[in-house]
Amino acid sequence: MANRPLVPPEDLENLLDSIQKGKLRALQDWLRTGKPIRSPDDPKRAANLLRTAVTTGFHSIVAELLHAGGWSVTELADALDLARTRNRDDIADLIQHYSSQPPAEELSRRARNCLAAAGVPLDKQAILHALRTGALSSRTALYGKKNHNEVCAWLGISSFSPILTSGAGDCAPFPDNGLSYRANGVLRRAGITPEKSAVRQALQSRALVPGKRPYNYGDQTHAELCRWAGVDPAALRRKR
Repeated sequence: MANRPLVPPEDLENLLDSIQKGKLRALQDWLRTGKPIRSPDDPKRAANLLRTAVTTGFHSIVAELLHAGGWSVTELADALDLARTRNRDDIADLIQHYSSQPPAEELSRRARNCLAAAGVPLDKQAILHALRTGALSSRTALYGKKNHNEVCAWLGISSFSPILTSGAGDCAPFPDNGLSYRANGVLRRAGITPEKSAVRQALQSRALVPGKRPYNYGDQTHAELCRWAGVDPAALRRKR
């Protein structure tokens, strides 16, 4: 998890409280909004959050953190040893199952192509986040039941969980700003605020370049963002 942003100090106590008290809904809401789950590297304040969850012993909390993805081999091994030390074979089995999930290359070409077309990286954390937020939903082109079952099996989650659509849930996955899910997903992955001024600056500074950055940012999404932000794509090409 070395590349993940840290939980802001002012939010860490709330996140730890949710984990230690088994507040599953609060943790799910936290993850659904894309907030980080990497705690500061300060053992006096908190161990990493997965270890804290194992220590507390809430099976559902551990499962949710594992499904969020991004855990290093060392962190998983440490959590597994801790679960065994505490005689929590159920949690140890859960961690082992997650650790043994096959790499993305074992997804079919069809499923990988579908994820790529949706702008979702072949990363468990990214795919789970896309499912939670609706960036990958029943409205996504070519993403049907067969792909969903395969992706869920690879993630180690139930395929019977409903896939969000743009109108599902009590929390909109993206702001109602006139952009498509794909475009909003690109901005979120790139860390760019979905505001016209911020997108305009990103386009002009080449933080958004089709075919280069961010991952899977293509000409169609580029054209959409240029129209939305009021930027002439031809002028950007002349600057290259």
